[in-house]
Amino acid sequence: MALRTFLALAALSSLLVTGSAAGAGAPTATMQATFAHANKIIADPKWEDRPTERIVAIRALFSKVFDFRGAAEDVLGREWKARTAVEQREFTSIFSGFVQRSFVYWLAAVAEIDANGITVYYLGESVERDRAGVRTTIVGKGGRQIRLDHWMVYQNNRWLVRDITIDGVSLITNYRAQFDRVIKTSSYRDLVVRMQDRTSAEMPRPASGGELLGAEVKLPLFLYEMR
Repeated sequence: MALRTFLALAALSSLLVTGSAAGAGAPTATMQATFAHANKIIADPKWEDRPTERIVAIRALFSKVFDFRGAAEDVLGREWKARTAVEQREFTSIFSGFVQRSFVYWLAAVAEIDANGITVYYLGESVERDRAGVRTTIVGKGGRQIRLDHWMVYQNNRWLVRDITIDGVSLITNYRAQFDRVIKTSSYRDLVVRMQDRTSAEMPRPASGGELLGAEVKLPLFLYEMR
């Protein structure tokens, strides 16, 4: 019995070390660790008088689990292949900042935030080879349950978020429609300029204040309208 137990543990250890995509629960574990770390930042009193720096820290955290290059390619569609390698890198960098701001500020605006941070419920996951979905809800202001699903890919021995859907609305699908409209009515370069303008200031425009940022800070809508 002891030998069989040892061999089973050895096999499990081998699986974990190789980072197999088949590891049960790995996508969910990635998101659990990310939100747990974010909540530590929110609850840490050292950030209390530095809401902007706290937001920057949370943005940096979420950026580590997001596949921005893959998302950038998906959101540009056919336009991606028309861009040079330099343009692709430029767009990925700008899009990265764009998504970080929109998601983190949206989260700050709608989530119910207490001394322990944001409450997240994990509803389940689906895994098919190198693709996975992690279904969650977060508790919003007034106790409203907000559906937040993460669609992930397995690459470089880890799970990364490729898309997020909020109450059924896909970030990638929404941005693809907006970006495509700008490119068709104007140009790719105009799209880049508009995105740079949106991300030029750390604190964006409209809406209402939130505890995560400080009561007087203005928050943007999650899904920017590219006018």
